[in-house]
Amino acid sequence: MRAYSAPQAGFTLMEVLVAITITAVIGLGVWQVISGIILSRDRVDVVANEFESIQRAFLLLERDVHQIVNRPIRNIYGDFEPALSSRDEAFALTLTRQGWRNPLGRKRSELQRSAYELTGEELHRRYWITVDRGQEEESQNQKLLEDVTEFDVRFMDQERNWVEDWPPQDDGGNNPNPGLGQIQALPLGIELTLTHRRFGELVRVFSMPDFDRASAQGEVMQANQPPPETTDEEPPEEEEVQQQ
Repeated sequence: MRAYSAPQAGFTLMEVLVAITITAVIGLGVWQVISGIILSRDRVDVVANEFESIQRAFLLLERDVHQIVNRPIRNIYGDFEPALSSRDEAFALTLTRQGWRNPLGRKRSELQRSAYELTGEELHRRYWITVDRGQEEESQNQKLLEDVTEFDVRFMDQERNWVEDWPPQDDGGNNPNPGLGQIQALPLGIELTLTHRRFGELVRVFSMPDFDRASAQGEVMQANQPPPETTDEEPPEEEEVQQQ
């Protein structure tokens, strides 16, 4: 007589295949969602970095423009150049600014000569260690922004008209010459137009301070001078004479 064996419980081959298919479909969907999130985050990071670069570039431009000082400089040939100019063939904008911080206390001026140029599709800022240039090139280059197709500058003159170049031409149509360090008037405002491949055309208008620049610059230069040296010696005390 044969012993009775209970039937064994389990999954059929078809049930196993269906379970594997469902798991694969769910895993594929989860992977697509995660991949989309990662790609979106990467695109957001790229746009955020580009936008941060634009903000940094405009911040440097704003600092330079708002701290312009009307101090002509000498070029490598010994000729004078105006404090603010857009007529240099190599640069779109050159200026002399004050407020160059000196935390290490080096022996240098707090004035700085800086210039902006568009090289290909890169916006660069160049500044010189000394205001008056010597025979040796002592400039430093900073790359501010990429994917820039255009960089234009306009100036508002004393009659509140926008002009393309500064300093403006004289009545005879000749380019101005500062001569022997002659100080020329600065514009009332400066408009900067930057065209970016992603963000399009960006325009910033900076108004120049409305005050007497000659007196203000004199006070600033006087404040930047080092204080006079003082000695720690104390005057001798007068001896008291006692009358007997």
